[in-house]
Amino acid sequence: MALWDVISMNRKITDFIRGGLGARALAVYRWMVASGFRESPHTFSAILSACNRYEGLQLHGRVLAMGLCSNPFVGSALVNLYMRIEMPYAALLLYNETALQSTVMSNVVLGGLCNLKLTEELLCSLLDMRRQGLQLNGLSYCYAMRGCYQDEEWLEQGRQLHGVVLKAGWVPSNIFLSNSLIDLYSAAGDLVDAKNSLDDIPSEDVISWNSIVSVYASEGHMKEATAYLRQMLWHGKLPSVRSFVRLFALSGQTGDLRFGFQMHGVALKLGFNWNSAHVQTALIDMYGKCCSFDCSMAIFNEIPSLALECCNSTITSSIRCKVFDSALEVLYCMIVEGVVPDNVTLSATMKAISLSASSSLISCEMLHSWVFKLGFETDMAVCSSLISAYARVGQMNSSHLIFESLPDPNVICFTSIISACARYGDGAKGVELFNKMVSRGLKPDDVTFLCAIAGCDQAGLLEEGRLVIELMRASRELDPDERHFACMVNLLSRDGFVEEAMKMMEHTPLRHYTKAWSSLLQNCRAHGENVLGKRAANMLIDVGQKDPATNLQVSKYFHEIGDNENASRVKAMASGQEVKESGHSLVEISHRI
Repeated sequence: MALWDVISMNRKITDFIRGGLGARALAVYRWMVASGFRESPHTFSAILSACNRYEGLQLHGRVLAMGLCSNPFVGSALVNLYMRIEMPYAALLLYNETALQSTVMSNVVLGGLCNLKLTEELLCSLLDMRRQGLQLNGLSYCYAMRGCYQDEEWLEQGRQLHGVVLKAGWVPSNIFLSNSLIDLYSAAGDLVDAKNSLDDIPSEDVISWNSIVSVYASEGHMKEATAYLRQMLWHGKLPSVRSFVRLFALSGQTGDLRFGFQMHGVALKLGFNWNSAHVQTALIDMYGKCCSFDCSMAIFNEIPSLALECCNSTITSSIRCKVFDSALEVLYCMIVEGVVPDNVTLSATMKAISLSASSSLISCEMLHSWVFKLGFETDMAVCSSLISAYARVGQMNSSHLIFESLPDPNVICFTSIISACARYGDGAKGVELFNKMVSRGLKPDDVTFLCAIAGCDQAGLLEEGRLVIELMRASRELDPDERHFACMVNLLSRDGFVEEAMKMMEHTPLRHYTKAWSSLLQNCRAHGENVLGKRAANMLIDVGQKDPATNLQVSKYFHEIGDNENASRVKAMASGQEVKESGHSLVEISHRI
């Protein structure tokens, strides 16, 4: 062009923004201003969508200087900017100061509040707009409905909105709003109203079919989900990524590998696009939850370009399937492919190392260096995994150093260090950390209580164990389960309080817990309590008849107390049953296992 003007500059900026080249659009804008061109309202309405926080605030100043704030297009762009950079109250202030509030600007406000999950502000803004007599459309109510089903606290308000849109005549004529109703009722677990909302939508609408398939799959209704999938295919509609992800998740949730194979086959036959990281991740996760790690690895190896989500899902699957060494292999593949690990990657890999039989100090130190390089040294999940990994390889000093370096450790970190103390018999230190945690106002969860009681059990701290379990009972939010009582039974009976332990066994959920009876029997033998020991032995036979190791333990006990008749009877029960192979331990010396 021989001559450039504002219109041609605006067109250039708009084209770059539509092409996703925001940096080039800003470069054109800067050149335009430097060359003496005066911006028009269209310039600002376009360029503001490409700005970050700092650039946006600068351009807002220029808009004020040029007196263009009253322009509705510029006002909408500014409101959208402040919503996008997560300054919603500044956006609301701008909106309220605008003289001409249009439907478009109102939807920008509602959409921004919805994306930021500020449901209360969203519904209040919608109510104010209705009181002011503003023209709202189906999209406005879609945002409001979505805000309600994103937060369980506002589901009832979503039902009230259903009544509003019915009176206004927006449903069933507005398909998008009808689909929002399906999502709302599925979030509320009301499948009847979700189906009724679907029945009002024409069968040609593919979005509604995908919605109802996803709804039933997410609620665990396999039969209904597959029935709707068949109807959808019969009508010639293709399932979406969302439907397949939910169906794969349903297979993993139920552990039904056959159903997972079938859904995988359907997706392959339909020529589904496997470039979606969501689908790849869902498949890897499904096979991992179904304990078919070979299938997870096969999908991982077929991925042309690795995505972070797929790698994390594969590492998590390796932990579920107890193939711990594969986690390090996946991490190595990520490094080779240039995929930068995140906090989930590091935390999961360290958990795999701590659970592996061949865990080593070198592996922990290598991952620890990655934690520092990537700046996750204060991430709670990562530090919690580091504490456990170092404790597992016997480096308790390192575990304590990591814990003490945290400025404000959370419940998970406290639980990890208390568990580490329990593992190495330092129950007194574990109780001290537990008390420190409570004094800080943190609420222990059931795992924290279990680790504290286990520490007392390992160290023989009877009174401290009593106090911990009484504190758990007094909290009224958590009830001790069989794991907590089993630790207490072992602690009591080992210290000679066998009768008290027996009473706890008979009046708690431990009545059918084999391990607790086995522990009690062992301690009865140690303290010579033969009367209680026989009761424990008979109970152990009743609850653990199919366990050959249990039968052999009882047989051995009867033999030791001279009851050869019962010893022979129980031993005969164990004959022909396969006993598990003995376990073994590994230790690291001079960097060798």
